Amino acid sequence: MKSITVYIDESLSNREMVKLKRDIMTLPHVLDVEHPRHDEHNLTIDYDAANVPQQIMETLRARGLHPDVISG
Repeated sequence: MKSITVYIDESLSNREMVKLKRDIMTLPHVLDVEHPRHDEHNLTIDYDAANVPQQIMETLRARGLHPDVISG
């Protein structure tokens, strides 16, 4: 299993974040999505295939967000 942590520039409401997490979980090979309550801008995504980080970034950008990979 691999992980990527993504910083999202925008501030999302709790409802928006829950929807975004659900959307990311629908991507093939995504195993888990974590969002720490103390940091509203970070998402950590666990996955098991090499091309998933690119799909994650494309998914976030398609929603008008401005993500940056901070670890992966």
